[in-house]
Amino acid sequence: MREPNDSSVTLRVRAAGGLTLLLLGDLEPPAQRELLRGREAPGPVDVLKVAHHGSAFQDAGLLHSVRPRLALISCGADNPYGHPSPRTVAALGAAGARVLRTDTDGPIAVAGAGKELRAVGRS
Repeated sequence: MREPNDSSVTLRVRAAGGLTLLLLGDLEPPAQRELLRGREAPGPVDVLKVAHHGSAFQDAGLLHSVRPRLALISCGADNPYGHPSPRTVAALGAAGARVLRTDTDGPIAVAGAGKELRAVGRS
């Protein structure tokens, strides 16, 4: 039986100027692995909206494949689920991503592309 979260909308975006984004919704690791096996498997991206509020349930192969420059985690402060997972935050940082979280950085805006890529939060 498939997890309901694996029916999440997932978007890969190539914007004008060359900016690439991967927005994973709430995909669980099995569906994340399916993305890698797909005909149009995602390669490196500039921005990753991390799946499921940065939970511990992330596929390491997908994180390695997309190698995001910016990793955005949408989660509420002091949420009862403990999101984001420290393990996920550490894995993203180890992959070279700058991690921004809405619980600590507030609303996040991304602008630019290439060397001009930047993200701005409250902190």
